[in-house]
Amino acid sequence: MEPVDVAPFFPGIWNQLSEAENAASEISVRHYEIARRTLVIRFIGSALIRYIVPALAHLETELSETAPDLTLSCWDCASLGTDFPKAPVSKQAFTPRGEVRGLNDARFHAAFEPDGGQLSLMDVEARRAVYCTMRAGDIPRFETAEPVRAILSWFMRECGRQLIHAGAVGTPRGGVLLVGRSGAGKSNSALACLGTELRYAADDFCAVSTTGNPEAYSLYCTGKTHEKDWGLHPSLLRLSPERDPQRLEKAIYFLNETVPHQLIAHFPLKAILVLRKAQVFGIRPASPTATLSLVAPDTAKLLPGAGAEVLRCLTRLVRLVPCYEMLIGPDPRQVPRTIIQVLNEDPVRMPAWETADESYSLGLPS
Repeated sequence: MEPVDVAPFFPGIWNQLSEAENAASEISVRHYEIARRTLVIRFIGSALIRYIVPALAHLETELSETAPDLTLSCWDCASLGTDFPKAPVSKQAFTPRGEVRGLNDARFHAAFEPDGGQLSLMDVEARRAVYCTMRAGDIPRFETAEPVRAILSWFMRECGRQLIHAGAVGTPRGGVLLVGRSGAGKSNSALACLGTELRYAADDFCAVSTTGNPEAYSLYCTGKTHEKDWGLHPSLLRLSPERDPQRLEKAIYFLNETVPHQLIAHFPLKAILVLRKAQVFGIRPASPTATLSLVAPDTAKLLPGAGAEVLRCLTRLVRLVPCYEMLIGPDPRQVPRTIIQVLNEDPVRMPAWETADESYSLGLPS
């Protein structure tokens, strides 16, 4: 692939942003605190507000007198009648993870989602980012549960944090990450903690820091579960999820609308729990190496531009906090009880393996 001069491309994007602002009848500005950093989102027109704001609502703050760590401008081309930005690369430059080869370097980041026609860009030096769509109505439904994820991933990286594919629950005194392969039970385990003393930070993506005392940070106030699992969560029965009309994907709960008091923005990180579905329930220490072998590649494959920094961050993390393997039986009510015992450092009372079979493992090299 021919080298691309990245620098001229981004001034062209700022020009198109100006065109969008001229075409818009309104500009709405929202302020957020994410992972102890400030984010300002400028909505050029109103088309994208309902796709982005609900999932971030629990982190919205008042106007700050200090300059934001990042300003994100969002607009929808179809509703404004503007042209969609054209990247100076061929189709071969677009990767399955969303990167645009040739438009990423130490200063600039670019990602494109062809399914919904969404372009994400960031200029690290200028502290500016853009989220632009061809047509808002084409945004995939699941993106409303985790909006602008690529930009938040880059933003967290520049702030010394790391986006991670994990659930997170805890209290102001401390909490845990819930990790595991797709279908391992992260969402059901996180949602099972609603209505207990544990507060909800994430069921699928959160951020972590590994400098000083490790912390976990909430990004989204959404929870997701299949309709067949609704009966496992009595606390959800009074909530009104956004259902998939085709009943193929999980229902989405915007928890800030109904249980805002049960959400938490950040907490000290005390443990990592690797989840596996089983017919029995139990917990035991897990190898940090095995935990890393699961979490690092699982996270990297889902984030555009993620590379060696994911491995470095998570290597530090598994060395700083204890790791456990937890088998998830059919009754999720045991999950919060066990997490509370882990946080109370009460290994004697922690549930033992309910089987003599020692073959249960992560299935990864130790």
